[in-house]
Amino acid sequence: MIDKRALTKKFLAELELSTDNKNIKKYYSIWWMNSRSRDNNSGNRLTEAGHLMLTEKLGIKSYEISVPENTEWNSKLLLSLDKFLDCPYSIYPKKIVVFKEKTAVELILFEGNVQKYSTAKMMSQKNNS
Repeated sequence: MIDKRALTKKFLAELELSTDNKNIKKYYSIWWMNSRSRDNNSGNRLTEAGHLMLTEKLGIKSYEISVPENTEWNSKLLLSLDKFLDCPYSIYPKKIVVFKEKTAVELILFEGNVQKYSTAKMMSQKNNS
């Protein structure tokens, strides 16, 4: 997993905002969907504000992958994506947006089927254990 607190601090520095703990805490909860900060396993999903900050204010390249129309964004799938996506990402009804080229390629190879992608990641993790 990525260190969201460290990323938040870097984003603030790039935006020329204060990187003190108070500001990190404030923007952490604005930019990240799950702002549980006691560990780094709380997922890398961005809020809309976080997504816009990365794309519009910082100009970070993002990759949009269309998902099948019948994709059901249920809690099991969302928790699975939190576990296996190792980069910031955003979810929309008909697409997922990721901020890492390798992850984008993997999702494209699965034709945007995030359910199959997360199942394959889980199986790979079990095989490596």
